[in-house]
Amino acid sequence: MSVDVRPEDLRKPLPWQAALWLDLTALVLQQQLPHALLLQGPVGIGKRWFARALAAYLVCENRSGYACGSCRSCVQLAVGAHPNALLLGTDGLLGLALTPNGQHAQGLIHWQPEAERKRRDISIDAARMLIERLGISSHYGHQRVAIVDRADALNTASVNALLKTIEEPPPGTQMILISERPQALPATLRSRCQKIRFTAPETEVAQQWLAQQLGHDDADALIQGYGAPLTALQLASGDGVSLRHAWREMWLAVARRRQDPVSAAASVDREALAEHLQWAWSWIAHQFREAVLQRSDLTQRDAFEKMLNEITEALRLSGGNAQPQLLLESLLVSWLRVGPRIVGN
Repeated sequence: MSVDVRPEDLRKPLPWQAALWLDLTALVLQQQLPHALLLQGPVGIGKRWFARALAAYLVCENRSGYACGSCRSCVQLAVGAHPNALLLGTDGLLGLALTPNGQHAQGLIHWQPEAERKRRDISIDAARMLIERLGISSHYGHQRVAIVDRADALNTASVNALLKTIEEPPPGTQMILISERPQALPATLRSRCQKIRFTAPETEVAQQWLAQQLGHDDADALIQGYGAPLTALQLASGDGVSLRHAWREMWLAVARRRQDPVSAAASVDREALAEHLQWAWSWIAHQFREAVLQRSDLTQRDAFEKMLNEITEALRLSGGNAQPQLLLESLLVSWLRVGPRIVGN
């Protein structure tokens, strides 16, 4: 099942972001919004959603509490064709679209060559192209917005190229950086940005929002999504359902010696490592809770605790420079030893 979010919803912050939205839009109206924001926090809690909604608000010609959705700027932004809204990421430099699905189809500016399509860093060429575009006079006389997604993926050359622009953007330019790993950013870059910390919403709020999107309750998805509503939405809809099933079957196959840890680790997209580890932790934690409820003498408690601790450590390391393949291989080798005690042979 796929889930379609109404376009008008994408112009608004998520429910748990309402207070932050009011604070920042008030600064916009007072012309006191810091010129460079760093949105930081765990994956799946809505940093990118907020950034796109704020970008829409900034370029909208008839904004009130949110972007109007119908003016010339909003219509262009919907398809990634607004000349004043840009997105810099590992794919290159693109025209920012209101929805992630709208990216790449329109507004192409600087696309990575095919050989570099899976690169993990933000190239110097794309960064320089952004600087060049920001140096051009603003269209319509309105504010320009540049979002740098996964700012921690900026390589040294890209950081050095962008430092002056982030410190002193051209007049009327708003920079919005997004990162799950702000500690990986150079201090020189962090110090030039106003840090905005995002945290997971309360469970009740997250469950209510998730149920509205899905049309039914799915508490299990929220558990497996590590409490992150957008991760849970992905897991509970469309390809997320089959992905959860495939991951579960892979871990069972390793525990039952039907698949080796190396080939199993290779089957997981390295870009999805953090999401996979969060799912694995939640899956094992859920089994742990079920085992505790079913019997008081839990002889495999140490096996559960060992795996949960190792996954937690892997999640921590995944935020650094660890190789995704090797990290998951090591974890699955441990699972090969203790997994049979948890899921049976």
